Parts: sequence; C-alpha cells; structure tokens
Amino acid sequence: MKLTAENIKFIDNYLKNSEVIYYDIRMEMLDHVATAVEQKMEAENLDFYDAFKGYMVVNKKEILKGNKFWSIYSKDTILNFLKFLIHPIMILISVSFYFFYKNVAVSNYFSESFTIRNLFFVFMIIVAFFQLIYFHLILKQRFFVLEKLGGLLAIIYYLQMFFMNQHEDENPSIITLTLFSYIMIAYLLYFIKEVYKFNTNKKKFVL
Repeated sequence: MKLTAENIKFIDNYLKNSEVIYYDIRMEMLDHVATAVEQKMEAENLDFYDAFKGYMVVNKKEILKGNKFWSIYSKDTILNFLKFLIHPIMILISVSFYFFYKNVAVSNYFSESFTIRNLFFVFMIIVAFFQLIYFHLILKQRFFVLEKLGGLLAIIYYLQMFFMNQHEDENPSIITLTLFSYIMIAYLLYFIKEVYKFNTNKKKFVL
C-alpha cells in the first residue's frame, strides 16, 4: 500500500518537529519510516495515521538516534579528510610544492603590504564565502554531509593563523609553506569531490 504525497509530507513535518534539522539525514529517516509504515498498513490493514502512530510509539527513540545535532565539527569529516591527505596523488602534490618552494623565492613576488601570508588568508576567505553562498543561496537547505566541511575549513584557518604568523618578522619556512599549500589545495579538491558526490546522489534527497 503506497503512501500519498500528503502522507510523506506529514512524516517529513513530524521529523522536522522532532528537531531533525539536516535535510539529507531527514530524507534517509523519512524513507525508512515510510517503508515501515507502508508494510504495517498492509500487514495489519490499518490506515496511515494508525499505522504511523503505532510504528513511532515503538520505534521513535531508535530512529532519532540517527539524528545529528548542530555542531561545527564532525569527527567523521575530519577523519575522511585525513585519509584523503595521504592519497598517493595528494602526497605527490605535497612533494611538488616542496620542490617548488625550495627552488623559487616566492617572497620576491610579494610586497610588504601584501605578503604570502595575506595570500593564504585571502584564499581561505574566498573559499569560505563561496561555501556560504553555495549552502545558503543555492541549496537553501541544511545538509549535514556538506555543512560539516565548514568546520574543517575553520580548523585549517586556525592552524594557518598559528603557524604562519609565529614569526611575523620572518618569511614562513619552506616546510610551513609546503604544508599549508598542500592542506589548502587538498581541502579545495576534497570539497569539490564531496560536492560532486553529493550532487550525484542528490535525487534521493528530493521530497
């Protein structure tokens, strides 16, 4: 027995009212609940509301265990990014950066008013601004899998601020430049990869 669009909307609103704020997580829960309610309606010859009520009384607590509450950081996102950093291609990129900085005096291409530190800062601001636009103006929904990338960017920003500005009277070392060039490019590639993966699977999040 198939649920109607009105039934699906009812479940979605119920999950919203249960503080399931992330759209992708809510859609996964909705799919699970809708399937179970359909089966209960058919097996017990119940109407939608009785089947839904009976199912949620028993299973609500277990279902909502899958909910994710607001937090700027996600352990899974951080671990996945760290795994991405040690991908062979990423290691090759880091080695390339090292030899580039070792053989090119990049400080000669900057001035006192705009240093390479400023370039890193501007890069991060541009990426953060783009994410803000993409999440809030294009998607217009909160998606856990993408929103947690902002927390990862914040960690990189604070690390960059700490290590790049320890000795403001000196140019950053080759190791420091290599490390943060590598991390920032890796983040950009990781972000693109996650957005691509998200858009590939986006249809299942359409209500």
